[in-house]
Amino acid sequence: MSYIALKHAHMGLAYLTVILFIFRGLHRLVPTSSTASLSQRVFDYVSYAVDIPLLVLGLMLLSTLQINPAITPWIGTKLVWLVVYIVLGVFAYRPVLSKRARWLCFGLAILCWVMMFTTAKTHLPFWQWLT
Repeated sequence: MSYIALKHAHMGLAYLTVILFIFRGLHRLVPTSSTASLSQRVFDYVSYAVDIPLLVLGLMLLSTLQINPAITPWIGTKLVWLVVYIVLGVFAYRPVLSKRARWLCFGLAILCWVMMFTTAKTHLPFWQWLT
């Protein structure tokens, strides 16, 4: 697979994953009478089916470009945003937190995705945006 094909597949899956994240979050955070555990599981499995190839394609891009995240600041920054996004997403979906805290985690997770996106587009770690 060429670099351009890898890059565009990764980008497409990145857009799809945030759309799925938003739908999953709204499905869990906005109660309706039709909310069922079966549809939650379907959302979860579709999300996994997108996120796993997204991760694999990201690793393939790193390998193709021979980039080391430890010495390439923008990639390292993007990976930090990814970890924070995942952690906040997990908290947003856990009913042990109050509804308010879950909405906050949900919003912050989306903000982390925007930060990942901006870091990938600019190839600048966030601290360089301030200068």
